[in-house]
Amino acid sequence: MIHEVIVTTKDSKDKIHIAPMGISWLNDNHNSKKIIISPFKPSTTLDNLMITKKAVINFVDDVRVFAGIVTKKKRDWDVNSSNNEYPYLDNTNTYIPVNVVEIKEDKVRPKVICEQFDTHVIRPFLGFNRAQSAVIEGAVLTSRLGMIDDDKIINEIKYLKIAIDKTAGSKEVEAWEWIMSKIDQHFKKQI
Repeated sequence: MIHEVIVTTKDSKDKIHIAPMGISWLNDNHNSKKIIISPFKPSTTLDNLMITKKAVINFVDDVRVFAGIVTKKKRDWDVNSSNNEYPYLDNTNTYIPVNVVEIKEDKVRPKVICEQFDTHVIRPFLGFNRAQSAVIEGAVLTSRLGMIDDDKIINEIKYLKIAIDKTAGSKEVEAWEWIMSKIDQHFKKQI
């Protein structure tokens, strides 16, 4: 099972990088202390993981973070770096600091196996409603523009829009507008 999260990492000069990413627990066992991060190559997250061997897994219910990063509408999310080695998002619900224990190389998407040593619950994560799930799917589609068929993107966005129309709050509407703007820009370049 893949969990959509925000991964925060640092480079060798302490510059913080924030990226939406899918993670999973080793053998789909949530009781395991091992978490797999699988960034595509090339990726700043992968570079940072290889250099510092540290990351933070952020479980966030504000889907604007996902949409803002992939659309580049907002990238400067507030980060708490009081624990300098493991910076986490200020608006995270739960964060898990991890250390890299193994990297299984792959030409496209290596598996970075990390070990968690703590879990910090800031506030309960109450799950996503349909609009929030639609925004995350829309953000994933946006990150795949030019890689998957345009007709597939159009059809999936039309379907996801139903959930936005029925269940979105103001944050989800804002995130959806960012996604639609990015998709519109993509299609204008095609003309």
